[in-house]
Amino acid sequence: ALFGIGFLRTITCGGWVYVTSSDDHDVHDVMMIAYMLLTLPYMILLLKSGDKSPFTHNTKELMANRSRRKWVFLMFFGSIPPMIYFFISHKVHKVAGAYTSYAFFEWALIVFDVMFDSLAMVEFKALDLAVLPGKPDEQRE
Repeated sequence: ALFGIGFLRTITCGGWVYVTSSDDHDVHDVMMIAYMLLTLPYMILLLKSGDKSPFTHNTKELMANRSRRKWVFLMFFGSIPPMIYFFISHKVHKVAGAYTSYAFFEWALIVFDVMFDSLAMVEFKALDLAVLPGKPDEQRE
């Protein structure tokens, strides 16, 4: 479930980041709304699984990381109401400068999303990946 939600979320994020509102307003808005709706279960599932990791057994560090992720989760979803307010102010009420404020909150979603996912480094701290040179004959045996 988490993989599927994460994959769809990535596609929708690309949809609203790379298709700007001036290119195709409807596609941009549909992708952004889908992205925000998919982010809720994505972050909740990661928060629920954040207290266990096969790569580290430092429970104290995992719990501290889970707390940080909760704060970023709250910041992500806390930025949505003012973003909607400024969007309505811009589109409906034609308030000067409202679009600029809306854009700051829109990009804050990306910043909070990257912050949330970057906290996974704690869970993978003990994982060591390496690409080692080898001779083709050694690999066949």
